[in-house]
Amino acid sequence: MSWALHLANACYVVSYAVKDILWLRFVTLFASVITVIGVWFMPGAPRSLVIWQVVFFAINLVRFVQLVHDRRPVRLPPDARRLAASVFRGLRPRDLLRLLAVGETREHAPGERVIARGEPLDHLAIVIDGTARVELADRRAVELSHGAFIGEIGYLTGKPPAADVVAVTALRVVRWPCAALRAFLASHDDTRTALQLVLGADLAAKLRG
Repeated sequence: MSWALHLANACYVVSYAVKDILWLRFVTLFASVITVIGVWFMPGAPRSLVIWQVVFFAINLVRFVQLVHDRRPVRLPPDARRLAASVFRGLRPRDLLRLLAVGETREHAPGERVIARGEPLDHLAIVIDGTARVELADRRAVELSHGAFIGEIGYLTGKPPAADVVAVTALRVVRWPCAALRAFLASHDDTRTALQLVLGADLAAKLRG
């Protein structure tokens, strides 16, 4: 069965040239099957060699299934679809759903105080629907609408907010507890980078305004 081993080695060579990780896993899976067949029928081949090849095949199979699952089309609910189109354009739909799952949707009535100046803040929020107003002591109020963050300075610096935020209309937000969000981002590099970019852009827009 030397032909099987030669074919398997040829597949491994091809896998080194494949750029897409899904196809790389597929080629190595095929090579693993051919290798197991070749080793199994090889005269005098130790059974331990077959066992190791089966282990390699099982690991590759699990990763291949995970990759296929992650690449399935994702159906975004309306709120997530709006955020994907307006704020998180650089984030994959599945990653956006995972990010939103860390938080919760909260609703505020018109006139309700969302953030109080000087009080500790343990969450970051983003406006989904409605309008809020940032009331600053030394400058004109700033209006916040869909896609604007609330509490981003406190999240970034850990300091209490320097302004009040009040709901102008019925307000719906997604709110993330800071500790849970940081823990999530620590193990999701792409999402952390995307969030840092949109937070920076949001803060820069508010400073220009």
